[in-house]
Amino acid sequence: MFQICKNIGVTHWVNPLSTNAIRTHFRKHGPTNIALLDERIGTEWGVNLAQELKQAGCKNIVLFINKTNPTFLTQVIQKGNRGFVFKKKIKQTYPNWKLTKREIKILQSLSLGKTLNEISSGLHVSVSQVKKVLCTIRKKTQIYDRAEIVATALRAGVIG
Repeated sequence: MFQICKNIGVTHWVNPLSTNAIRTHFRKHGPTNIALLDERIGTEWGVNLAQELKQAGCKNIVLFINKTNPTFLTQVIQKGNRGFVFKKKIKQTYPNWKLTKREIKILQSLSLGKTLNEISSGLHVSVSQVKKVLCTIRKKTQIYDRAEIVATALRAGVIG
């Protein structure tokens, strides 16, 4: 890591054992262009230090974390962090919805912001037929909110 940072022009390299050492460095030298922080530094959470550094003027903070639960990640984002590096590979399960070509086409149209009327015109079917297909999609996915279905399908690569 040190060699990589040196190669890209890093001028300050601080490898402190505590958050107090980091705070002292920032008080003495001012904010840096980028701070790379571990999830845990000594006995403190890196996310709390990241919030302090952001308030002190550090604009780019990358947090190396182990936790992948949505609640923790939401808290990290709310504290102003813009980047994460996960220490472990995240296992992501993709839905096995077994959608038909027509169902996928309708989801793609929804993801583009098209109305039911626009979708029905494009597919040359009635609006009620589009609604029936949406009902089938809801049953297959077990997701009943249209926006959530589209978001999940986009994340999973079902549509793109």
